[in-house]
Amino acid sequence: MGTIDRYILTQMAKPLLLSVSVVLIALLLERMLRLLDLLVNKGGPFYLVFKMMVNLVPHYLGMALPAAFFLSVLLVISRLGSDSELEAMQGCGFSLRRLIAPLFAFGVLLTCFAALLFGSIQPFARYAYRAVHYVVTHAAWDAQIEEGAFLSSDGKLTIMAQRVEGGGARLAKVFVNQDREDGSAVTTTAREGALTRDSEGYRLRLRDGVQIQSRLGEPRANIITFAELSLLIDLDNEVAPFRARGDSEREMTLIELWKARRGNSVVPVPRINSEMHGRLARVGSVLFLPLLALPLGLASRRERRSHGLVVAFVLLFAYHHALQYGEGLVDRGSVGPLVGIWLPFAMFSGFSLWMFFLIGAKPGVNPFSLLLERLERATRWLRLLLARPRTA
Repeated sequence: MGTIDRYILTQMAKPLLLSVSVVLIALLLERMLRLLDLLVNKGGPFYLVFKMMVNLVPHYLGMALPAAFFLSVLLVISRLGSDSELEAMQGCGFSLRRLIAPLFAFGVLLTCFAALLFGSIQPFARYAYRAVHYVVTHAAWDAQIEEGAFLSSDGKLTIMAQRVEGGGARLAKVFVNQDREDGSAVTTTAREGALTRDSEGYRLRLRDGVQIQSRLGEPRANIITFAELSLLIDLDNEVAPFRARGDSEREMTLIELWKARRGNSVVPVPRINSEMHGRLARVGSVLFLPLLALPLGLASRRERRSHGLVVAFVLLFAYHHALQYGEGLVDRGSVGPLVGIWLPFAMFSGFSLWMFFLIGAKPGVNPFSLLLERLERATRWLRLLLARPRTA
């Protein structure tokens, strides 16, 4: 790898990492607020939020990484052009095709990673997220101790407190009786305590009490006094196991989708085809992103950079929704994957190739320059119109 290649990749790495980080944090924070609201309503522990957030990272990474790569290439080319570095490199004998070679090579590596991400990592992470969500929504996290009433579980555990405050956060004059499977019984009384929830289950924390342990056939009981005692107790929080992976096409890997397209799955074949071809098209699209970002970056000089970002956003947004619309048509069986998915892909890839080879064959010709110039004029006219003083 030459010095120019390392320089270009280094310049691209900074906006790429920044863009991916910002988008991931924004998406995860938005989802975390909803998950926290769900757990507050269900009364579940906070560690489940962390588990669901971790399982959401592959999904949001698949959304953020291609867009961040496209924008980072655009920004690098735009900055190099604005600082006249591109002209200096071309003056040293480097053509545009040679200058984009490291970016295209990085795009190939990113395509391989996208194939692994869309093909294997996301399906397993999506299933894991749904499994945790199922536990949150079906488990009885909100066990409460009512004041002066006995709380019983399977007839083997009985808890009572004469005074309860803060929904179980503070208990006074606590009584606990546990009947174990070996026939022994443990009776505990304490001056105060609290019922909390952690990763292991419900935990009763007691202070200033006495514990009596008795066994069948033994005439004497074992009496223990304590200042602090923590009891892990079972309050019937078991839920039925979550369904097996594969009942949804989004939880299946690309290899599993390829095998299921013959109709040997509970998922309908049109949905299998829609999911499989949609993933393959999104993976292949990554390879053409630098080819389209190069001409757009050349047209987005310093004064037009904001307009270039707007055009980039519109292009990616339109292509993303075109694929989504095509997947919906294939999912319903209205059209086949060739028309619904691969036609938008062919149009996007063909347009990217055409733009790249056009500026290589005719350096002074760039349709994006004309588009950004008109956007700049329209923006300037709009600003003048808004700034014009109004007369009574």
